[in-house]
Amino acid sequence: MKDYGGHWEGLLSSPQNFSIKVTVKKEKTGSYILTLSAGQSSVKKQFKLLAGNTFEVKPDSDLVIKGIINTEQKQIRLMIRSVQWSYHTMLTAPKTGEYTGRWNILLASNFRPEFYVSVEAGDTDTTKYEAYCFSADTRFSGFVCGGLVQQGDSIHFKDFRTGTRFKGRLAKDAITLQASIAGMPITNVTLHRSAADWDLSSRASKLPFNGNVPANMNDGLSVSSLKAAGFDERYLKLMADSINANKITNTHSVLISRSGKLVYEQYFNGFDEGTVHDMRSASKSISSALVGIAIDKGLLKDTAQKLISFLPQRFKHVADNDTRKQAISIGSLLTMSSGLDAIDFGIDRKSVASEDEYQNSPDWLKTVVEAPMINYPGTHANYSSANPYLLGVIMDTVVKQPFATFIDHQLFEPLGINNYIVFNDPLNRPYFGGGMHLRPRDMLKFGLLYADGGKWKNRQIIGKNWVDASFKKYLVLENHPEKNEYGFLWWHYHYLVNGKPINTIEARGAGGQYIFIVPQYRLVVVITSANFRNRRVWQPEKIMENYILPAVATR
Repeated sequence: MKDYGGHWEGLLSSPQNFSIKVTVKKEKTGSYILTLSAGQSSVKKQFKLLAGNTFEVKPDSDLVIKGIINTEQKQIRLMIRSVQWSYHTMLTAPKTGEYTGRWNILLASNFRPEFYVSVEAGDTDTTKYEAYCFSADTRFSGFVCGGLVQQGDSIHFKDFRTGTRFKGRLAKDAITLQASIAGMPITNVTLHRSAADWDLSSRASKLPFNGNVPANMNDGLSVSSLKAAGFDERYLKLMADSINANKITNTHSVLISRSGKLVYEQYFNGFDEGTVHDMRSASKSISSALVGIAIDKGLLKDTAQKLISFLPQRFKHVADNDTRKQAISIGSLLTMSSGLDAIDFGIDRKSVASEDEYQNSPDWLKTVVEAPMINYPGTHANYSSANPYLLGVIMDTVVKQPFATFIDHQLFEPLGINNYIVFNDPLNRPYFGGGMHLRPRDMLKFGLLYADGGKWKNRQIIGKNWVDASFKKYLVLENHPEKNEYGFLWWHYHYLVNGKPINTIEARGAGGQYIFIVPQYRLVVVITSANFRNRRVWQPEKIMENYILPAVATR
């Protein structure tokens, strides 16, 4: 591979085929046929229903498809687990009795064709090469490729997020690749050496400020106008103009609700209402909600229960003769105060079990639970994804049904959330440290759920006591420069508008993924962004302080 090191680029022949049609049809024999189709290619698998109208199909070693058929509503809630990601989508059968829907492997249905590959030698073993794939479509959160094998002029490797497999040939001045899923060819690309630096920036057209009433999509969100909600539109127009001028960088969506109604919804840089967005650590607040639901249902007793009682037997020894590790509770994990040496940022040394360290280790749980203690639990809070990761381990222990099914049935289905992705850890548990993909509209629903004390459409999904406990201020995050007060995986902050403080409760994720709850003005706001490497992760906070809050506070 040495002769092929460097940057390559080409155009995908059929990028639209990454949006796969999924069909389920009942046969006269009583069994069913599941079909995946893309272009002229298809894969068919026969199955029979299991208990509760559920089914499971395994098209290949990287793909497990599970579903539950609701014959009364003529729909199938479908989960497609593909290595690191579990995609959730809905199939419907409006007339024909044939259930159909779409699986957007790369998140967007109309994917851009520009495709890039970097062939690189390993950091330690320079004789071993990998091929890393990139796309200019900013709606996709990126490939994680590896496992390149070369046999003569043939190569193959795969993407560990989506399960897409690539195979190809090395020619004199080109690399040809074919992408497939479940053995089904999707698209081809011929790559040539890049003559210039890659341009992976968004090329979407700029859309002017849109102050119209948001569309009623029959997804559970009520809509109204900015005027009826008491907004000064001039501030929001200035915001949209600044986003389009790239003064406010890499913003993908801004959604605003007041008094439970969506009054402003605008997408930028090629994003739209149908594209799920990587929430990063903002989904930690969803993890907190799931712990609350487990307590409500008696699967967990309370937040005082200790981590050690839920660990697999092979790790019971980690707390021997260590009273501090024995004292790690669910509550200390929720408040980032476990005391483990697992601090993600803000300290001069490398923490033993920071997210970067344990995610690059062969055994995540071993790396985290064997990390030394640096504080007594509950006394000092330092932001660390290891804490909610351990909550996910606890939840997997007490939830007896498939964990992803529990999440869907107890939270997302009641909220009418059908299109989302859950990131899995190496043991195929939903990862509680972050990484869910939701539509911004569905992020807003989650914020509205908490703003209304755990109630959605007059149904109590999460106990109000849990919501109240989640919003309390327990400790200060000592490793964060803002020294934010922190609840149960919820941030606290305040903004100054006309010299007056406005308090907020926030879900936050890397790159600028925010859900803001502003009780004083009955606001819930969602902002999604892609400021990952430019140190502008705080930008949604400035959007709130400079544009959104003044639009209501100065009326």
